[in-house]
Amino acid sequence: MQSHDWNDLKFLLALHRAGKLKQAGNAVGASDTTVARRIRVLEQSLGTALFLRSADGRYEPTDAALQILKHAEAIESENRAIMEISRDSAGHIVGAVRISSVPMIVNRILVPNLASLARRHPDLTIELVPASDNLDLSKREADLALRFARPSGGGLRTKAQKLGEMTFAAYAARSIDPMDCGTLGWIAYDDLNAGLPQARWIETVTKASSERRASLKVADGETAIEGVAIGLGKSLLPRAIADEDPRLRVLCVEGEPVLPAREVWLLSHIDQTSRLSVIAAKEWLTGLNWR
Repeated sequence: MQSHDWNDLKFLLALHRAGKLKQAGNAVGASDTTVARRIRVLEQSLGTALFLRSADGRYEPTDAALQILKHAEAIESENRAIMEISRDSAGHIVGAVRISSVPMIVNRILVPNLASLARRHPDLTIELVPASDNLDLSKREADLALRFARPSGGGLRTKAQKLGEMTFAAYAARSIDPMDCGTLGWIAYDDLNAGLPQARWIETVTKASSERRASLKVADGETAIEGVAIGLGKSLLPRAIADEDPRLRVLCVEGEPVLPAREVWLLSHIDQTSRLSVIAAKEWLTGLNWR
């Protein structure tokens, strides 16, 4: 077995993350034929097959590749850290950090607070990814991820840190007379999201009382906020977000079930711990208001 070329590891990572030669080539700035050729060279030097072609045309990593990928990701992370240090001048933190979370957190908490991070680290770029689905940190779909509730997966390569708890309250549109808020229906969640704490609370209230549901059902909190703001109904919303929206008014819900709260967790990949840009982003996220 001959020595492999470290530069070929970037083609290994790209094909693993993209699954297709063309997309992998786009990621590394090379043609699909170059990607295929470098993978073959790497397989020959390592003496093992790295990918198998699936029925749908995707390249799936072999067991050997999965073991090698762990080390390739660590090398990639350390190389990024070296590049950031080498580009660091006069104490400035540079680089790009990709952060994923649900649209409500991205739009209502992260974006409004980005200015403070930019003032502190003007050479740091933050890439925000509003995604309801969990992105794969191991495939570098994101460097950091914010999630509601304690993560149940991720493996030993993922670190989880609790940032706080988001408490909820009932809200209606400020444009609606407070005396009329009691006649508003509850904006509930669709069947796919019926298990959310705020969805279960609304279900309990509407079943146990004469209060009705609104004509709108939503799949996420971002849509619920907009529905409440234009007067389509009332709903449970996180206080850290709704209290900052001048279009909304908090409602008293005396005698109703205890209002829910949701934990907010920060996920990161263990190989990212040495990147100064990631450290700066994590410090910023930790300091935000998650009440």
